Amino acid sequence: MPFLKMLFYGFVVSVCLTTLALSEGLPVVDGSTRSDWTAVGAVIAQGTEGGSSCSGTLVAPDLIITAAHCTTQKEGLLDSLRFFAGQDGTRFVASSGSIDIIRHPDWADATGSDKYRFDVAVVRLSRPIARDVVSPVLLVPAQRRLPQEAVFLGYQNNTGPRLHGRFDCALYPLTTQGLLTSECHVIRGNSGGAVVVQLEQNWYLAGTIVARREPDGTALAAQLNDWLRGHVSAALKREAQRLAR
Repeated sequence: MPFLKMLFYGFVVSVCLTTLALSEGLPVVDGSTRSDWTAVGAVIAQGTEGGSSCSGTLVAPDLIITAAHCTTQKEGLLDSLRFFAGQDGTRFVASSGSIDIIRHPDWADATGSDKYRFDVAVVRLSRPIARDVVSPVLLVPAQRRLPQEAVFLGYQNNTGPRLHGRFDCALYPLTTQGLLTSECHVIRGNSGGAVVVQLEQNWYLAGTIVARREPDGTALAAQLNDWLRGHVSAALKREAQRLAR
């Protein structure tokens, strides 16, 4: 497998990470289309020395899925995150802070391809986002065969961020490794972004962007797994209990 690079986009005061041309990444999603994908948002960590930015997907009113490496506490960063659904420049559709961050239990000690397969986390939001404000993305049904094409969506700017994505990414599932690859290029900040597929007339989340393969910069994503499905099921139960009160 080619060399893989995490896509965590960090900015700490004036310290710059490796500069990558934006042309290498995903193009900006057309303004008339961005409103259809407000469940994909920016995941921001703030701290005493600056902040960091990744992407995430709302999968239940109080839960987002992102990359595990986007949630680790860095020097000067606080151990909490904030999710901005449908961020478009300085505007966003809804936002909420985190009350719990849960990384896949096998990620910290994983090696090889498992380091990317398990590079997923769920973030429980302190304030659920109402469905009539942002509709969560459905998960691909378990054991469902994926189509040959997918949408890759994420953020890749820390100033005036807008949703970036491609809607024609060839998809190559590495089923035995729990990973998805594509010919589409990704860049820092896309980590935690959504891999979405169309089945019949509906869109479903199939995976989470976690890395770029070097030297070509093409995407690697963690495929949905039972651990993620379990947390989403628990979140939907919490929603049902809230509505029953």
